[in-house]
Amino acid sequence: MKRLFRTLGVLACLLIPWGAAAAQDDKDNIAGPYVPTPWPIVDELLKLADIGPNDLVYDLGSGDGRLVITAAKRYGARGMGIELDGKLVKLATEGALREGVASRVKFVQGDLFESSFKDASVVTLYLLPRFVTRLVPRFREELRPGARIVSHDYPLSPWPPDKTLSFEVDEKEPITGSKRTVLYFYVVPARVGGTWELTLPKALAERALTMELMQGVESTSGVVRTGSDTFMLRDPTVRGERLHFGLLYRGRLLAFNGTVADKSMAGEVSVSGSKTAERWSARYVKPIAR
Repeated sequence: MKRLFRTLGVLACLLIPWGAAAAQDDKDNIAGPYVPTPWPIVDELLKLADIGPNDLVYDLGSGDGRLVITAAKRYGARGMGIELDGKLVKLATEGALREGVASRVKFVQGDLFESSFKDASVVTLYLLPRFVTRLVPRFREELRPGARIVSHDYPLSPWPPDKTLSFEVDEKEPITGSKRTVLYFYVVPARVGGTWELTLPKALAERALTMELMQGVESTSGVVRTGSDTFMLRDPTVRGERLHFGLLYRGRLLAFNGTVADKSMAGEVSVSGSKTAERWSARYVKPIAR
């Protein structure tokens, strides 16, 4: 993978001279010089991503290909590495052949900011913070709901991670000056922003209600409207295709759980204190007027 480290003293430890690294940083499509990810980090990153045989793993800035190759060899996944340096693409391709996974992985030379990764079920990256932030809108818009992302050392700000994992790796200290590693794990949420027609069981509401959801990178909020009355949603959360929220409606606290599928939602709703749940549904109507 590509790396650009924080101080002149740290960079002096690398084989890449500081001047060359600084020149690379000035280019919009260079996310930092190449330094192989230590194997203990590769192991923990793939476990955190919960890689399986049905996954298609994209590594953005794939270097010698070790992460994609390991995902294929150990977990049976398919993989794609995107790397700007043609020599590293060749090295990774040779590594895949040597490890017997060439039929399951591919490495391409390309600019990751111009390449497509919309088919990925897992994306991994170790890039400078400003490049990580630049990719956030694309991750949210292009990846399928439920896709997982693991970012090494730098969060996808301002998107809050679903999980973080911190640990120390001795091999990292000579490179960065610190043993500390942080992995940030994200699940791409379904896109729910807009106006929805919400249908509840007849015992709760005779007519369909209007639900407005405002979805941002940092959080989701919403209201339910009926006539002149407005009711705030409580703690709406979207994780992959799953969502849940609370609603204090006409004196009753309702708990909603459900799934999002394209332009529809469905699930179960229960009244606080009740042991039974009934079905609810919603259909997308239109965007929220700005």
